[in-house]
Amino acid sequence: MSTAALAHDPAWPRTGGWPPLPADARAPVDLALVGVPTFATSLSPTRAHETPAAIRAALQRYSSHVAWPGSDHARGAERELVLDEALTIADAGDLAEPDSAHGERAATARIAELAARARLVVALGGDNALTVPAALGVAGNRLADAGLITVDAHHDLRDGRSNGSPVRRLIEAGLHPHRIVQIGIADFANSRVYRERARSLGITVIHRDELHDRRLADVAAEALEIAGAAGGPIHVDLDVDVCDRSVAPGCPASIPGGIQAHELRQMARLFAADPRVRGIDIAEVDATADTPDGRTVRLAALLVLEAATGLALRLQK
Repeated sequence: MSTAALAHDPAWPRTGGWPPLPADARAPVDLALVGVPTFATSLSPTRAHETPAAIRAALQRYSSHVAWPGSDHARGAERELVLDEALTIADAGDLAEPDSAHGERAATARIAELAARARLVVALGGDNALTVPAALGVAGNRLADAGLITVDAHHDLRDGRSNGSPVRRLIEAGLHPHRIVQIGIADFANSRVYRERARSLGITVIHRDELHDRRLADVAAEALEIAGAAGGPIHVDLDVDVCDRSVAPGCPASIPGGIQAHELRQMARLFAADPRVRGIDIAEVDATADTPDGRTVRLAALLVLEAATGLALRLQK
């Protein structure tokens, strides 16, 4: 998805292209972006390790201006902000070989460093294996009271080491399952064994069909209350294959009937607006499998901007 021919308009500055993380650890950072290009243990063939670079390129298609109606929806009463003015955003680059045991430990340590410096860490996958180092790094030495929210069609409780096992691996590492909430779990995308495993562990499951009848703000509030019950940091996994295949064809496991792009975007903003959320990852996009219009990668880029918007709103409170 080339961005070489993008028009230049000084009155319409583009987003992305953020500076590297300052070497001075005392330099303030609101949002730290980092690539975690996992792919080697994927259950489906993928080149998801090429996705972080594709998301960074897609970010240049958008501006950093946000406007939304005021509470009375009166014309001219909207609120607005400019992300690049409201936030200090830095790009920490990509982490090396995060699929290996050594690389995963190094990725966890690096993300812990970023979480100690930034209000929010946004990790670009990569397949869902990135959720392990991302969540462990965000939790740091508070894993026992940390929480996890996944927006995903799948339970990710498989045995072994793959993109289908991050939730199980995090529980085995010490994350309490009673502070895990899974939103968007879909029929025909799991099995009785893994559903029973989630039930027996005490994981809170909010089925895809529940989202037809409930306000997303209410769903997010419930998830945050459960995941944050012990007062520890919360990590949010945004698995883009939770979306309908029409909007996420670049996700190997997306299915018809998933959630819509605007629903995932709204959840990214809602979660990032809560100060308990210290990390968000964007997973399961294979940029090389996307359609020519790049719709899946563009959605992933918008999730970065929605997370940044949520953070900016958090800081305005």
